[in-house]
Amino acid sequence: MGGKSNRHGRAVALVAAVGHLSLVTMGALQIHPQGDGWLSRAIAYYGALSGAESAYAFFAHSVTPLPRANFHVSDATGAITTDTLESGASRETEIRILNIITPFLRNEDPEIQRSIAASWAGKVLARHPGARSVAVRLETCDLPSMREYREGKLPRWDLQYEAKFMTRSTLRSSRDAKGGLL
Repeated sequence: MGGKSNRHGRAVALVAAVGHLSLVTMGALQIHPQGDGWLSRAIAYYGALSGAESAYAFFAHSVTPLPRANFHVSDATGAITTDTLESGASRETEIRILNIITPFLRNEDPEIQRSIAASWAGKVLARHPGARSVAVRLETCDLPSMREYREGKLPRWDLQYEAKFMTRSTLRSSRDAKGGLL
């Protein structure tokens, strides 16, 4: 009796594996079941819960470059510390930060970009009480294609935006040193 039950369990596992892989393939090919029937709803529900319906677009050519923001904080001695918006608290935090950086890079209005960068600089300067200035740098990661990688091209970070902000006291002392002109 144990042999028959064991074969039945293997058959069920095989059907489940084939079904799951079929749904993963459908998701990768962006084939979605149509209709309101129970089978279509069950497939959609299972695909959403398991991730099988994902299009796996990470590997597509149309994926936008990964952005990051760095802040180079300078103190009175000229020492530079690098800070980031990312706290490392969770993946959700990182996604929210990317959702702030990406629209910034897409926005072409320099006044809006400068205002947002100034806000970030203010936040970073508040974290570093002895800071005199901060350079806000936004970069995107240029990932080579697999062919380019095989030919020796490596990923690199490309500068997209940079602005330097000074504390009021630093700005005042710079003006005083230049006779009020800056």
